[in-house]
Amino acid sequence: MICDQCKERQASVLVKQHIQGQMIERHLCHVCAAKNTGFELLSEQDPLSINQLLAHWFPGGNASVNRVKQEETVCPSCSLTFSRFLKLGKFGCATCYEAFAPQLGEVMGRLHNGKTRHEGKVPASFGQTLAIRRQVEELRKQMKHSIEQEEFEEAAKLRDEVKALTLQLEGGASHDD
Repeated sequence: MICDQCKERQASVLVKQHIQGQMIERHLCHVCAAKNTGFELLSEQDPLSINQLLAHWFPGGNASVNRVKQEETVCPSCSLTFSRFLKLGKFGCATCYEAFAPQLGEVMGRLHNGKTRHEGKVPASFGQTLAIRRQVEELRKQMKHSIEQEEFEEAAKLRDEVKALTLQLEGGASHDD
């Protein structure tokens, strides 16, 4: 197969991207893939380490004020700093997750194309519960908007819907996720 970009060399890399909800596949040669991904793809090179992968999303050259604050966060149990976590790509202990929780949303969002909530398939047993929880979340957003717009009657209706769904979850939910 010929490279989709240069149309000269044999394609040796398949690049899959999610763009605006659609999966796009491109077959690229070794050279074009290296140019497009920002990673060096040399056959004699070892596979990418987690350090290289995280360095691609968190370049060290442009540290912002927010970044400095993140680097100062230290786990109380194992003394791992947030910057060290970014370099290692793994936690030092179970408490690290709680210690770095405020920064993890941003990190996970970058790693997963801005998404911090699972949107793929779920086991059938969780489907109903998950759908209700998402509906409650959406209704709460609508309720907040209604209150901001001073549409209190609409907000009261939404509140009642949330209450009914919450009772349904508490009474019928057999699984927690």
